[in-house]
Amino acid sequence: MQKQGQKVMKANAPRWQRQPDKRPEQILKAALYVFRVKGFAQARMEDVAKKAGISKGTIYLYFKSKTALMEALIAQAIEPMARQLDRMADQAPAGPVTPVLRAMAGFIGGQLSNPDIAAIPLLVISEAGRFPALTQLYRERVINRGLGAVTALITQGIACGEFRPLEPTYAARSLIGILVMQLVWNGAFALPGDTPLDTQAMLDQHLDIFLHGALQDNQATPGTKD
Repeated sequence: MQKQGQKVMKANAPRWQRQPDKRPEQILKAALYVFRVKGFAQARMEDVAKKAGISKGTIYLYFKSKTALMEALIAQAIEPMARQLDRMADQAPAGPVTPVLRAMAGFIGGQLSNPDIAAIPLLVISEAGRFPALTQLYRERVINRGLGAVTALITQGIACGEFRPLEPTYAARSLIGILVMQLVWNGAFALPGDTPLDTQAMLDQHLDIFLHGALQDNQATPGTKD
C-alpha cells in the first residue's frame, strides 16, 4: 500500500517537480506568450508564473523581474542571430561580397519567419520609449553587431570594386531597414484578412533592388535576371 501511495503522489506531482531542469525554458515560453498577449508594459510577473504553472515566489528564484525575462529572451533567440551575422562577415572570402549578403538574407529570413522569434524585436520596438534601458541593451547586443557586420561587407565590396563608392554606414542602414519595416508591418499593421507577406521573399527582393543600385555598371547581379 505504501509503494502504491508513493506512485500516486509521484504521478500527481507538479510538472516542475518532475522536470526542474526545464523550468527556466518553460518560464521563458510563458513570458513570451504573456508579453505578446498583454504587452510588455502591462504584463506582470504573476501573469507569467500563472501561465507557467508555478507560484509567484518560484519565478523570482530564476528571474528577478520582467526586464530580466525579456533580456533572457533576447539572449536566447536574438543574440545568436547577431553573432552568426558577425561570423559570416568575418569569414567572408576576399573579393565580391554579394554571395555573403544573399546568405545573410536567407539566414535572417528563415529566422524571422518564426513568429516567436519575430515577436521579440517587435516587443522591444513597441516599448522603446518606456523602457530605454532595454532598448539600449538591444542596440548594443543585437543591432550594433548585425549592422557592423553588414557595414563591413559593404565596405569590402567598395574596396574590391564590386560596389560604387557609397557611404557604407548609410548603405547598411538602407539595406537592413526593410527588416524593421517588415516586423512592424506584420506585428502592427497587418489586418486579419490580409495575406501574410513572405519575409524571405521580401528580403530577397529588397536585396536585389539594393544590389542593382549599389553594383558598378559592369557588375552583374548574381542569381537574378536583368
